[in-house]
Amino acid sequence: MSPSKFLELRKPVWKRLEELTGKGRRRLSALREEELQELAKLYPTVAVDTARAKMYGMGDNTRRYINELAIAAHGLLYRRKRSRPLRAVGRFLGHDYPCLFRELRFYVLLSLTIFMTVSICAYITVRVNPSTAYLFVPGGLDVAGGPDVSKEDVGERYRQISGSIMASAITTNNIGVAFYAFAMGIAAGIGTCYVLLFNGMMLGGFFGHFANHGLSYECWSFLVPHGALEIFAILVAGGAGLRLGLSMVLPGRLTRKASLRTGAREAVLLVLGTIPMFIIAGAIESFITPAYISGIAKILIGLLALGTVLAWLLMVGRGRTPLSAADERG
Repeated sequence: MSPSKFLELRKPVWKRLEELTGKGRRRLSALREEELQELAKLYPTVAVDTARAKMYGMGDNTRRYINELAIAAHGLLYRRKRSRPLRAVGRFLGHDYPCLFRELRFYVLLSLTIFMTVSICAYITVRVNPSTAYLFVPGGLDVAGGPDVSKEDVGERYRQISGSIMASAITTNNIGVAFYAFAMGIAAGIGTCYVLLFNGMMLGGFFGHFANHGLSYECWSFLVPHGALEIFAILVAGGAGLRLGLSMVLPGRLTRKASLRTGAREAVLLVLGTIPMFIIAGAIESFITPAYISGIAKILIGLLALGTVLAWLLMVGRGRTPLSAADERG
């Protein structure tokens, strides 16, 4: 083939590739789906043209032009996606996490069942036999001094510390508890069950101990504001631990290794989503729980926080692409 014939045949292809790369260079999303496919088809042929141009003795300007076209097309097709962490976090919280929570709701309900069963049993035990309270409540707030203890006495210890410092300490501690409940799931879920049982007995014994001293309202107004969301987040983390543990014990049709890999990934994402809950609960515990406002107002704030989170988890992302399908695309 003569150089002039080569130039005549290939010039329209180069021109079209130049148009596509120019359009895509400004914004790759400006290219339609069919244009992207066309770009992918033209690039290999033009890449070969760089060698053909040399073979046919084309001029330096022509060879440089073809080479630059090939480089531009390669850059567009294999361009690295820019990292957008804020958008990724927004996508996770605004779609992926609620969908994942609903997919794994069985494990969260199982965590809730274990926790509530042992809490109720501990509460009844302490109510029937008050001396057993100290088996469930390891020190801390002691109301054995008499019925004159009030919610103000309970909250006063919180008012001695800066709210911002307390919020940081409480949030860090609670996130640590959640990750501990999750991580213990690696022992076939037994470790997670232990964490849920221990905390459930402690809470039930705590409520029973206060009720025995006529301070049920004070106990509720003290714990519900921050505890409603805080305990829920721990139960979600417990669900993550159970997901991890049961993926080992009950792999189903998958191999144990594949089941554990899938279970671990889902469990990690499930527990990561509890971090915003703990931040909110820590702020409430630091600034609302010790505040000089009515106990009813505090309880309503706690229930509102929990209700808002439940609405987010149960309603957001419905009718959109499921998390698993999004992963297959990505």
